[in-house]
Amino acid sequence: MNVRAAFGYIFLLVLLSAGGYGQYVTVTIKVIVPLQTPAHDTVLVIGNQPMWGNWIYPRGARMRRENDSTWIQESRFHTHTQLSFKVTRGSYYKEALYDNKGQTPPAVTFNAIADTIVVLRPSAWNDLYQRSITGTVRYHHNFGSVFLKYTRDVTVWLPPSYFKTPAKRYPVLYAHDGQNIFDHTGGAGDEWHMDEVADSLIRKGAVEEFIIVGIANTRDRMIEYSGAPEGYNYVKFIATELKPFIDKEYRTRSDKMNTAAIGSSMGGLISFYMLWLYPEVFSKAACLSSGFYFDDGDITRQLEKSTARLAGSRIYLDCGGLDLDSDFLPSNEHVRDLLQNNRSIGFQYRYFPNDSHNEYAWAKRLYMPLVFLFGK
Repeated sequence: MNVRAAFGYIFLLVLLSAGGYGQYVTVTIKVIVPLQTPAHDTVLVIGNQPMWGNWIYPRGARMRRENDSTWIQESRFHTHTQLSFKVTRGSYYKEALYDNKGQTPPAVTFNAIADTIVVLRPSAWNDLYQRSITGTVRYHHNFGSVFLKYTRDVTVWLPPSYFKTPAKRYPVLYAHDGQNIFDHTGGAGDEWHMDEVADSLIRKGAVEEFIIVGIANTRDRMIEYSGAPEGYNYVKFIATELKPFIDKEYRTRSDKMNTAAIGSSMGGLISFYMLWLYPEVFSKAACLSSGFYFDDGDITRQLEKSTARLAGSRIYLDCGGLDLDSDFLPSNEHVRDLLQNNRSIGFQYRYFPNDSHNEYAWAKRLYMPLVFLFGK
């Protein structure tokens, strides 16, 4: 049995000897909820089995309430069924947390080889904890694609008026490296503070209100964020799978003039590719310290032939002057020169000679591309 517990679950896994190796096994999940759990809410399991919604929607029956703090569910599975699940209060953005840092935990995963009891003691719920995030976010965990190898978490930030004006629709900004844009939840570096910056600009009236969709990266980040075949598939995933989902679930303005992308380093490069590959879907991109230098698809050579595909688009491009940005600078300046020659492109380029290649630098100048993309 392989149970992923390294991140600090407080749970007890017990194997019962009776009937342990028959054709079927019984798995009992017991959840002892934290004190701040709303009294009217129910507790559901979301996971990889049909009864748990196959990770997509919580279609399964709610857990049985044993008392004010304890919920139980008993299920039967074929022996050696690989089980993977999370505990929620009915949706992905109401997921159980197990530490005092608000980190989104991996799923409880094990091979059901015998009758098993799993006891879970969440410390909080992510929608109530909210970590350091300013505003309201919704979580869509383990979002899958037919084009990509790995699932990934998607976090949706909603603007201040979203629940106050139910008839209003909003532009959408798709942001890469989603672990670091609102709150540092994994990977290297710090955070962009994109929630605070966007909220501040909106409340000052400097930009129109917009929705932010943070897309977490995976171990395939380098190739998914480049012009390699995996990069083409990543962009296809956003254009043909994720965007239709977001447009269905949220009140968006779905046309290309209201659909933008933002990223840094390799995330800046793949934001540029989103415009290049799907100009009928995306019309705006902010590309900070972009990795044209590392591009397997050599987008600059394609731009040298023609920039006509980008006609009518708005592109923000910038680069720092220190450490890795000093290596990236020549290729960014080359792309700048190519884009400036096409007057049908709304274009802005900025150079920050004292900026390094990190989230601190990008967060410091983030207001510039946001005003360029969504300024009134």
